[in-house]
Amino acid sequence: MRDRSFNSWMQRVLFQNYEDWHMKEPNYNRNGFNIIGIDNTLKAMQDGYIPYMELTPPQAIQGCTRMKAIVNKKKDGVDLYLDVDGKSYMIPALGYPEAVRILRNFVSRLKLPEASRFIAVQRVDGKAIQADFRKLALLLLGDSERSKRFLKKQKPDSIEAAEEARNALYEEMLKQRKAVEVEWKCDKESFLALVGELCKARKLAIREDGLHEAPGDIEGWCRELSAQWNDDCLAELDMFSETHGLFLLEREHCDEAVRLAEKLLLTVKIYGSGEEARNV
Repeated sequence: MRDRSFNSWMQRVLFQNYEDWHMKEPNYNRNGFNIIGIDNTLKAMQDGYIPYMELTPPQAIQGCTRMKAIVNKKKDGVDLYLDVDGKSYMIPALGYPEAVRILRNFVSRLKLPEASRFIAVQRVDGKAIQADFRKLALLLLGDSERSKRFLKKQKPDSIEAAEEARNALYEEMLKQRKAVEVEWKCDKESFLALVGELCKARKLAIREDGLHEAPGDIEGWCRELSAQWNDDCLAELDMFSETHGLFLLEREHCDEAVRLAEKLLLTVKIYGSGEEARNV
């Protein structure tokens, strides 16, 4: 029997399907989960709420020390990555039902997919991650001396490090007043006051009568405001929390911001003219 904390032991006694493996996704990063969490997390990926999930066993399973599912570029399935015997492999373009079966088998039956399906891949290029994060940060912060000083301290060389650096980027955007934090139950008056601070620097006008009255509809108000402007729109750096980190972005930079975020497994939402473009 594997060593477990008392809490893990109690969870396993109380809940038959409890597993003390490590699960990580944008909203969850710790040991211990119910097996149904795999189904729910893949469903959240399918619905566009999160871009990835990964499972790490307490010890290697047939040489595998980690399995990670990432929403693929077509957004219709996932690419599955495996670390096996110190090498990296992938199984591309899995449908969500099959991905659930593979991840469940990994946990419950300690079983990997057939090795014939593995495609060897190179490990992530740390310098490329640093370059992509730098480009994204400069797009969101602006190319200033203060931004460059920030980037001297933030040089993520892995996807995991990029996720941590995103938190620092968000805090820096707030400090530089490039972003505002809006509570998810924010009323219309408070929303307009916060976004109005962003608009002052860009001299953007807000037609308040163009916004509907539904309370707490942050995303709806963002789309309606964006539709009022020709060259700018509201965007969000998704922190997977109960707040919205909103900022203004020139429309010509929207595709690039989404592309860079996607490469780093981060999420930038663009609120365009009547539509919301997402990178997950």
